[in-house]
Amino acid sequence: MKPLEEKTYQLTEKDALSIYAKMMHTLDSSEFESFLSEDFSYSSQKVLTDMNSKDEFIEYIRPKLEIIKKTKSSVYAELGVCPAYGHNDCLIMAQGDKSNLLGVAYASVEEGKISGLSLCIVPTPDSAIRSGIYPGLNEVDPDLNVKKDQVIITEEEFQRKKEQLLNLGKKETYQIELSGYDEVQAFGMAFGLIGERERPKEDFYESTNFNNLESSLPSDTIKVATYVNKKYSTKKIYFYVCSFTESTQRANHQEVYSLFSIMWSRDSLWELNPWYCCSVLSEEPQAPLHKEAANWMFKGVATTGCLIASVDDFKNGTLEILI
Repeated sequence: MKPLEEKTYQLTEKDALSIYAKMMHTLDSSEFESFLSEDFSYSSQKVLTDMNSKDEFIEYIRPKLEIIKKTKSSVYAELGVCPAYGHNDCLIMAQGDKSNLLGVAYASVEEGKISGLSLCIVPTPDSAIRSGIYPGLNEVDPDLNVKKDQVIITEEEFQRKKEQLLNLGKKETYQIELSGYDEVQAFGMAFGLIGERERPKEDFYESTNFNNLESSLPSDTIKVATYVNKKYSTKKIYFYVCSFTESTQRANHQEVYSLFSIMWSRDSLWELNPWYCCSVLSEEPQAPLHKEAANWMFKGVATTGCLIASVDDFKNGTLEILI
């Protein structure tokens, strides 16, 4: 990659990601530092505290690169596409081995400077389209221990795959999409508040005892993640997914999935709250797809937010995926 002319070049997010990847591969931060804005912000969904200045980040990254160099614990940053948080281009991050995927990174650019970098575990790195391109390693490596049709080795094919992802996504034997219900309606159907399911107890949605509340969830419920945002509470939010079957004219079979949480309320009670929902359409009934539906819904929350949290609220907390 040729050095970018800082004063005349219109820096793109993909350029910013390439410069960051080059830094992680060469363990030299000088070029990346030259493109940072003074109020550069660095955040990670795996840690609670953000960095909010260029100087603070430089003080952090230089010793980190030295540690990587001394321990020979290689970090890999591969260009890819994974729409979320208002971005399309991303880096797929791995450590030790290119198949040991850790997360995705997004860059923000303002007035020709890199204004921010976010390391995320949602969306998951295996949901991204991979390019096989590692800036700074001087290679396009097809040997990534992933399916061959996931590795794009030409710019033309990469752009075609990118367009497919942004428009339609990959075709499967099933299709996940927004439900005809909103998150509250889907939650109500799943819990029997609406429809034909057995109605729950009147106080089913809140309790002083977390275990009592969790034990009363629908039988197919699985726990999928925990989340904490210390700006609002030091207590974790626990995410769950359950489903119900619903008829539709769009396909022979429709399973509706509800993403909801148990969280500590201002009334000092554990309470249930709906977050998101989706429908899985197929010609034949599918095996339970709680994991796939959960990943799809978390990506939706990360991209558009929901009634209970904005994109920034969700992005600035710490999420731990359990599935």
